[in-house]
Amino acid sequence: MVRFPQFRPTILTVVLAAMLLVVLGACASPMNTFDPKSDTTDSILTIYIITIVAASLVGVAVLASMAWLLWRFRERDGVSARQIHGNTRLEIIWTIAPVLVLLVIAFPTLFWVAHSEDTPSSIAQNISEVGVPGKGLQIIAIGHQWWFEFRYPGLGPDGADLVTANELHIPDGVDVAILLKSDDVIHSFWVPQLVGKTDMIPGRENILHTFNANEVGSFVGQCVEFCGAAHALMQFRVEVETLGNFVNWVDAHNAGAETPEPGTAAFRGSLLVGACAQCHAIQGTGLAGEVGPDLTLFGERSTLAAGILENTDANLRQWIGDVRSIKPIPLPFEAPTVDQPLFMPQYNELLDEAQIADIAAYLRSLTK
Repeated sequence: MVRFPQFRPTILTVVLAAMLLVVLGACASPMNTFDPKSDTTDSILTIYIITIVAASLVGVAVLASMAWLLWRFRERDGVSARQIHGNTRLEIIWTIAPVLVLLVIAFPTLFWVAHSEDTPSSIAQNISEVGVPGKGLQIIAIGHQWWFEFRYPGLGPDGADLVTANELHIPDGVDVAILLKSDDVIHSFWVPQLVGKTDMIPGRENILHTFNANEVGSFVGQCVEFCGAAHALMQFRVEVETLGNFVNWVDAHNAGAETPEPGTAAFRGSLLVGACAQCHAIQGTGLAGEVGPDLTLFGERSTLAAGILENTDANLRQWIGDVRSIKPIPLPFEAPTVDQPLFMPQYNELLDEAQIADIAAYLRSLTK
């Protein structure tokens, strides 16, 4: 007789519980692909569901057939197995069935690809054109070790690029196309609730299919291509806002920073950030570095350190003073070369706690 393996109930219970926890954990995650917030991810979810249903039906059919075959042709006393040398009908069925399943999956996929656009039919050239029917918004995203740079062509002062970092602002209901680049190694751009994963490759430009966000909110993005020691700590936020709020954000960004009131911690901090100009830029000040993240309106951002920490005073002081306790940045700090990019120094080795607190106060004062 056929002997089936014996499973201990306790082991089976543990396995099923672990699988359930994984599924429930995915549902609660901010990286949840089953909660779409754009037309693109709506289409992706539809393809997911079709694929899961088709695969489940095939899996159930195969397992049921195996169970029936094991039972039907089990070893029995006085019964000899009948030798079968081919079955044309069965071979036709198991050839056609997978083809039909693939067609069921392929049709919606090809339909979506055929009807998606690499770029909007018309690109807004300035802030007054954003939101005009038929006009889309194009953004350039550049991956760095380990942060994201975002550039808005034509939306900056005097038609220049508006530049920000680690926080992407887009208006809802507007077609958006993102041009992807990398400044060093291969990265990958992914916002599960808004767009699918697309690689950022040095020396090459990739374009995300045009998408249209349909809900205001804050969404988590992540680099999902291993890019070095701090790969897992390379996130960003996408802030989807109303068109009016997006225009206000652009205007505030271009207006630049105001000088803090003399005698305040923020004012003392503004006198200490001169060295930051080697890497960072702040609109309206003398800081015009292009190596590190742009810090304009830094106080408005919800996170810091490329999206991994909440933007609080304590976290900011720790980030400024002891960056290597948060991200695995190479030691020792040296001047940049072609082969060695520039990393943020340990300011607790250069400044005292009061000075670091003043710099943090100044950065957090950079608001609308």
